[in-house]
Amino acid sequence: MEFEQYLDALQRQGRLLADSARRSPLQAAVPSCPGWTVARLLGHVAKVHHWAAAILRDGQPDGFSFAVPADSELFEVYDAGLRAVADRLRATSDRATVWTYLPAPSAKLFWARRMAHETAIHRVDAQLAAGFGVSDFDPEFAADGIDELLTGSAVRFDRSRLPGDRTISLTPLDSNAAWTLTVGPRLISCRPLAVDDADLSVFGLASDLYRWVWNRAGSDDVSLRGDLSLADRWREDFRITAVRRPTEAQPEDSGD
Repeated sequence: MEFEQYLDALQRQGRLLADSARRSPLQAAVPSCPGWTVARLLGHVAKVHHWAAAILRDGQPDGFSFAVPADSELFEVYDAGLRAVADRLRATSDRATVWTYLPAPSAKLFWARRMAHETAIHRVDAQLAAGFGVSDFDPEFAADGIDELLTGSAVRFDRSRLPGDRTISLTPLDSNAAWTLTVGPRLISCRPLAVDDADLSVFGLASDLYRWVWNRAGSDDVSLRGDLSLADRWREDFRITAVRRPTEAQPEDSGD
């Protein structure tokens, strides 16, 4: 995907998130993030947006601070953060020297992609809290989100309870993409293809599979074939945590 596509997705998903949050009481529970309320969800995404905007402005993550706003100011602070990160992305050069926590063709593209998918997944959280249904994602964007997760953040999968190496194949039926993860007590790797003999094969529309890998959809939303206990392990042991540096002031883990 191109930068402008990510920027458009960031803004569109960000508006949907806020619109959905306004349909719930701020103290309503977010079922996909146990222990979270809509207020905490808004505060978290606002913090992430302000954090990314600060990195794009200063080039480094050091020195960032964020005061959690009062409930009466949450939407104002959230809206300001969404505008700030979008404006900073537009103003950033393709060759800018900006810190990222994963390799990328450019820092500008990295942060556009990361913020688009961070916002999109938390939009799902806001819609689940509102209880009026979850909007589908464009297949290309959803497949890109699966790829970002599996080739980067999935290294934080807790593999300690696996007795040996296992393979998980994921195939979106409406996208020309597929992945096979090999996970075990000592390793995790991802290949951009599906294999016929995977221990667990997961099929579904890209939008549903995107939500499933992020633990925002259940087994009924996709098709599973093989060792179903691996699907349980994914649901219970998969977590997202950003890479940290000792001096970093980084947003709290997002419950992903």
